[in-house]
Amino acid sequence: MDVSLPRVAGDRRITLDQLRAFVAVAEEGGFHAAGAHLGRTQSAVTQSVKALEDSLDSRLLDRRRGHVVGLTAEGQRFLPHAREILARLSEAVGALTRPDLRGRIALGVPDDFPIADLHGAISRCLGLNPRLRIEVISALSAQITAMVRAGDLDIAIFNRIEGGGGDDEAEILRTEPLSWVGRERVRFDGTAPLPLCVFPEGCPYRVAGIEALQGVGATARFAYVSASYDNVRAAISAGLGLGLLPAGAIGADQVRLGAAEGFPPLPRIQLVMVVRGRGMLFSAFADYLRAAPGLVRV
Repeated sequence: MDVSLPRVAGDRRITLDQLRAFVAVAEEGGFHAAGAHLGRTQSAVTQSVKALEDSLDSRLLDRRRGHVVGLTAEGQRFLPHAREILARLSEAVGALTRPDLRGRIALGVPDDFPIADLHGAISRCLGLNPRLRIEVISALSAQITAMVRAGDLDIAIFNRIEGGGGDDEAEILRTEPLSWVGRERVRFDGTAPLPLCVFPEGCPYRVAGIEALQGVGATARFAYVSASYDNVRAAISAGLGLGLLPAGAIGADQVRLGAAEGFPPLPRIQLVMVVRGRGMLFSAFADYLRAAPGLVRV
């Protein structure tokens, strides 16, 4: 389906195929992988993205020697809007074929999860299904997993360390490297306790950091502890200590620290979803969550 969106410049229009091509390149990391994902040739994807850039009169992709190395500042600003348009279209088409959802859903999300990633999906779902009631519970990932085991949640989203075991029914939504993060570049020698800005006990980021330090015979002290993502990042930026954050959460005013500075390696972190509720209501709502822009990035 090639639906034209409003005119942008002159007589040129943006099409949904162009948006799909751009989002696929951004998420898959290149034209070839995007073409395989969309079932299109690399040339067709390249032409779609070029036509989109021409219509917007902006360069969205950072290309070097013919390879995509990332998004430009304009591309980073445009990507969430492109995802939102595609998500809304998918939901509009699905609304014609899916039955009306009704009932109650208890959803658990981790305290350190940016709720903006879910807000749009939940709001649109409620708008299309006025007889649906969604109760969101925010807690530490360790508490969320305990609530799942106790049967207190219908659907749960939580973080876990890759390879650390856990629920076999968990669906991986996103996998990201975990990094040591600071306000400025510093070296680690392990001679003094490392000051950390962390989430409360039970957070997998905190567990991974402590285990990494113990593996090299080092210790830590907790300079700042908060369940708020924004507060932890602000404490790191203020220089109260170092943090442990996934790649997507590192601020522009922060630096990633690694082997070059002497820091021990950290595992990758998985954002996973478990659907405990049985029936069409819960599986359909899980589909809404999977469609949330920016949520799924394996």
